[in-house]
Amino acid sequence: MSTPLDRIAGNTIIQFTDVDPALLKTDAIVEEQDTNMVLGKSHVVMNTIESFPALVKKMEQQTREIPGSVIIKSSKPKRFIAVIYDVDHDPICERVWLETALETILADCDQYKIKTLAMPAMGTSYGKIDEDEFAELLQNTLMNKRRKDLKKILIYKTIDDLSLNGKT
Repeated sequence: MSTPLDRIAGNTIIQFTDVDPALLKTDAIVEEQDTNMVLGKSHVVMNTIESFPALVKKMEQQTREIPGSVIIKSSKPKRFIAVIYDVDHDPICERVWLETALETILADCDQYKIKTLAMPAMGTSYGKIDEDEFAELLQNTLMNKRRKDLKKILIYKTIDDLSLNGKT
């Protein structure tokens, strides 16, 4: 898998990195999640066969989140949990959910005066969106409304991407 080129959108630099997101110095980090809040940092399908009853029980006990919504966790760095997947829907990720989540994340960056944000190439882990399409969508969303404070967005590889490339 090739890495898309870094981009500039208004005042914001979009930079791709192989650095572990836990090691990045950022004001906030984005995580992908599904409506049931059950997807982990690696693909859930691998562990589903052994723990399917536990997974179903967890899903039944959860309040479903709305696709496209963003949950903010007040930690250091701040965590934005983007709900862009729905395991009960086909396809699992709709472009409109991704667009809505990106708009919300960028508005939240304005509200909290975030200067540096780290995020995965959203929609590429479980969805059918490739990195170039995500980068273009992010760049267009940034161009639609110029961001005053947000100077850099670091797009990090997921754990699965790193292991496929022999980095873990």
